[in-house]
Amino acid sequence: MVSVFADRYFLFPIVVLALIGGLVLLMRWAFSRPKGGSLVRRTDYRPADPGSFGLLVAVHTARSQADAQRLVTKLTDQQIRATTARTTQGWSVCVWPVDELSAREILKTP
Repeated sequence: MVSVFADRYFLFPIVVLALIGGLVLLMRWAFSRPKGGSLVRRTDYRPADPGSFGLLVAVHTARSQADAQRLVTKLTDQQIRATTARTTQGWSVCVWPVDELSAREILKTP
């Protein structure tokens, strides 16, 4: 025989509402403004300082991202690892120091 108590019917919705409320508060805190202490990392879209890329060396600066990407494709076709970065001077094409001389030679040719 199954016994049904009225307090279980009353208690279940309260527990569910408390859990949902707790999740709402947690999400509101996690995605709040940085002033509120959110742990979610913000993305900075400002151009970076040209010297802030660690070991990477800028071998060329282009005016647009498309031009810089074209140069990266040209370098990767020659087995040189390269990437682009938006800097305060424009779009920089960066390579590792080992590949710097060969990358400069490849980019000199039209």
